Amino acid sequence: MTPNIKTTQNRFKIAICLLFTVFILSYYCPTVVLAASEQDVNRAVKGIAGEIFAQLLTDSSEEAVALLPLNGTEPELKRIDRVLTSLLASQLTEAIGDSFIGPERLDWRQYPTDGSLLTPEQVRRYGKSLGCQWLITGQILKLDLITNLNLFLWEVKTGYLRYVANRQLSASAALAALHTSSPAANLQPYFLKWQSLPNTDYFALAIEVSDPDGDGFNEVIVADERRVKVLKWNGIDLLEHLDLSEAQYGNDEIPALARPRRTLIASDRNQDDRDEIYIGIPPGLTRQVEWGEDTVITTFAEESVCIAQGGERLIFGETDTNQLTYRGQSTRCWVWRMGKIHLKHPCPLPVDYHSIATHVIAIDRFTSEVAVVDLEGHLQIYRIDNNTTQLLWQTPPIFGEGIVVGDLNGDGTPEVVGTVKNLPTTRELSDQFIILQQKGDLYVEAWRSPLLDGQILDMKIADVDNDDLPELVLCLRGQKGSQIQFYGTTQQ
Repeated sequence: MTPNIKTTQNRFKIAICLLFTVFILSYYCPTVVLAASEQDVNRAVKGIAGEIFAQLLTDSSEEAVALLPLNGTEPELKRIDRVLTSLLASQLTEAIGDSFIGPERLDWRQYPTDGSLLTPEQVRRYGKSLGCQWLITGQILKLDLITNLNLFLWEVKTGYLRYVANRQLSASAALAALHTSSPAANLQPYFLKWQSLPNTDYFALAIEVSDPDGDGFNEVIVADERRVKVLKWNGIDLLEHLDLSEAQYGNDEIPALARPRRTLIASDRNQDDRDEIYIGIPPGLTRQVEWGEDTVITTFAEESVCIAQGGERLIFGETDTNQLTYRGQSTRCWVWRMGKIHLKHPCPLPVDYHSIATHVIAIDRFTSEVAVVDLEGHLQIYRIDNNTTQLLWQTPPIFGEGIVVGDLNGDGTPEVVGTVKNLPTTRELSDQFIILQQKGDLYVEAWRSPLLDGQILDMKIADVDNDDLPELVLCLRGQKGSQIQFYGTTQQ
């Protein structure tokens, strides 16, 4: 056989294969839907679930249908694939009923996580193990400006792909709208709502959420060893504020990271509709930064570190000689009203501590509760009543540095969020946090985060993205720099 004849035959075979492939896809996948970018995640998930249900043999209600967990192609998408899987499972449960096998009945580790399509052998094997006749898989793909959600419907008997459905979610919907969900969805109580990329040029030590420009919307304040800067949320990302420049509050002669502890507190105490920022700098200094026509930086007359606030109260303290822990006996409280110090009294704690947070309770003007993490790792709650303190409750010694108190889920009762000590088996710079919820006179664990890629330096509870819902805001420090994360509740 001559080379030319052989080449012609090879080309003919390739052409036949291509035609056969097109025929198979057109027969088994008669419709590939390419939808416009959706702004509402719930509506997008409901629509794509409806398409899949329409392709099933609705006259055979006894045939079971199983949904495998969706796969994200990139690390940040893997954090939301379970949320989208749960939303999709809720819609399919409503449409299919008892014959639907949801992802909560599956072992997540059994199935591929790279987002690839299944082979006919895998379809038949998974279908047999689940006792289903139809199998649904999905893939989440990040494109330039959108997030692509693809669903695949497989017939277990043949192993063939029967239908492909597609939805394109806008970036804002994929990142910001996931807090809305169907009440029937089996979701985790909290989820990662947004995160920044690690910043190699800026190592943050503290954060605060406030309104320093007086426009009625919150911004994120970030401080390193010498500077504070303002980041503004634009609906998708945090960007540097165009009108508020950085304020350099530190001394250039101080070596970088020589004083690693910082605290940021914000409040409009002079009633000019702009929040002032109070920066606690160990061992005994507090500076105030206010943005206006010019950036004004002042220093408190009394040498002390402002470490927490609750309503009208500011709590001050002093660090030890190593600037690593606060001295409990030196803790004191200032009551600030109408822009002036109205009352100043000591509120000594019987233990030295790493972290402190407070939340005002409606008893009277001089009574509040504070939560601290002592040097042994106990999370303790004290009641401060004038000049006396009383230990109300404490946990086992499992906590590390970092604590915040606030109403995170909007039920009117504050939650306590604390970091977990790094265990010897975990990798370096890999923190974890626990959310404690009040049940009667006790606090119980409501949710524990996965291991994070970094060390938690600061936490705040506030409406950081201006959607009228509180978020837990984390400041992380990793190998590549600083990162900011928002966590929200799925129950709102």
